Amino acid sequence: MRACTACATKTDESGHYCPDCGGVLAQLAPIDPAAATAVLDEAPGRIDDSAAETARRSLVGKTIDGFRFDAILGGGSFGTVYRGHQLGLDRPVAIKVPTYEIAADPVMAKRFAREARSAARINHPGVVAIYGVGELADGRPYLAMQLIDGEPLDRILEAGPVPPVRALKIARLVASALSETHAADVVHRDLKPTNIVWRRDRNGDDRITLVDFGIAVCKPGNADATRLTTNGVLGTPHYMSPEQAHGETVDHRADLYALGCILFELLTNGTPFDGSGFEVLLAHLGRPVPAPSERNPDVPEVVDRLVMQLMAKKPDDRPRSADEVVELIDDALAKLAGARGADATIRAPRAKRASGAPTVHDKPVTARGGTRWLALGAVAVLALGAAGVAAVKLSRGSSVAVADASSGGAADDDLDPQDGAAPSVFTGRRQVVVDDGENASRVTLYDPIVAGTRTRTQLEIWNAIGAPLDAPQVVVTITDPSGAATGLTATASKKTKGRYAFRHVFPTPGHYVLRVFPPEVASVFLIDLDVIAR
Repeated sequence: MRACTACATKTDESGHYCPDCGGVLAQLAPIDPAAATAVLDEAPGRIDDSAAETARRSLVGKTIDGFRFDAILGGGSFGTVYRGHQLGLDRPVAIKVPTYEIAADPVMAKRFAREARSAARINHPGVVAIYGVGELADGRPYLAMQLIDGEPLDRILEAGPVPPVRALKIARLVASALSETHAADVVHRDLKPTNIVWRRDRNGDDRITLVDFGIAVCKPGNADATRLTTNGVLGTPHYMSPEQAHGETVDHRADLYALGCILFELLTNGTPFDGSGFEVLLAHLGRPVPAPSERNPDVPEVVDRLVMQLMAKKPDDRPRSADEVVELIDDALAKLAGARGADATIRAPRAKRASGAPTVHDKPVTARGGTRWLALGAVAVLALGAAGVAAVKLSRGSSVAVADASSGGAADDDLDPQDGAAPSVFTGRRQVVVDDGENASRVTLYDPIVAGTRTRTQLEIWNAIGAPLDAPQVVVTITDPSGAATGLTATASKKTKGRYAFRHVFPTPGHYVLRVFPPEVASVFLIDLDVIAR
């Protein structure tokens, strides 16, 4: 039994990645039945449902460290949330307790501790307050926090899209909370409607509270600025920035991208991209963002522009900070008020922070080595069968091209001459073998490769005992000298198992990098290519 390091889903399925969200699966540590006061089922690592329910209810009525457990509010695969009371201060609280399996897993335990540290740094009415942390008698940690009466933000959509002015005001509340969050050097990384508690106050105005900082990180450079995994994608696909989908370390601008996705959903009652988790990840990487007005004609142009700014593919093209987002929203509200003939509200100038504002690094933070590609590349072929697109690497100044799966062509057993290459230029072929000890790939290339010609490349992939890869296609990306990347698929040969081929035009002379992502294989093969002028 393993658990997803991103969404905590437990699964017995094979493979490296979560079937629900694509996060990396971690093996659950064995649980001591005596310490857990629960019995194990016949399946290793699985706690019997009735025993787990008994354990959950056993805490009701108990008082630990001055916190009384009154009732079960809810729960899921990660753990249970209780309604409680802090006796010393006479106030209601919510108490989160992880399952025995999660508490025993070091990765998930780290995520639980991270939530307490991250949220405790922030003091804002739009961010859940942390009241205390401690440990139960059975060794599990608990987290006591502000009890918020409300519902997930997506409940507001049950009656359909939210009017633009109201959607902007809700987005402004979220941006204001993010402003304090980022000023405390914390990046949420999983901003989505279910992590935003919504309610109306006594005057009927919307109010929000950010919750669940379980995968939040502190600003790069601080001691806590580490990833939970070395090669996993953390977050929720429908609200994930391109750089986060690519598995890179992110900064506060990833939260602004997620806010753009949420504003889009409020305006249209739908997320920007639909499909399976991996199809959505690929769309965030390479597909243009639709304007909200394409889904809802009532959305004004000024709101369209704001959403497109927030959801820019490159972090540098987004607003620089949550403070700037607040100002942009105020401007949009003033323009909408003027368009209605109403007097726009005159606001006092916003005070400038003396310090603590998020820093935008001059250089992009990029993934180190091929392993950062695994969470998307090694599994993306599952989505490619339905979507016909491949993952691409993003870099500063790069353009993104997504090739249709049909562009690879059938994998014949022999290479053809280069399309359009002069016979005097084409001299033969060469082979490059890449072997990581567990899997190997032999790449057969033209020698030389001529710029501007449609070139065919052949791949052969096998494991350590010589068994060929058996898959209908593999994902390939080609990064050109400018840093732009093209994603495509190499299709399987009808004659020889483990052999694949694709065709590609290398547009300009220079150095290219070919990356091959075999499905269900923990390897990424990198091949350097030099392309000459015609």
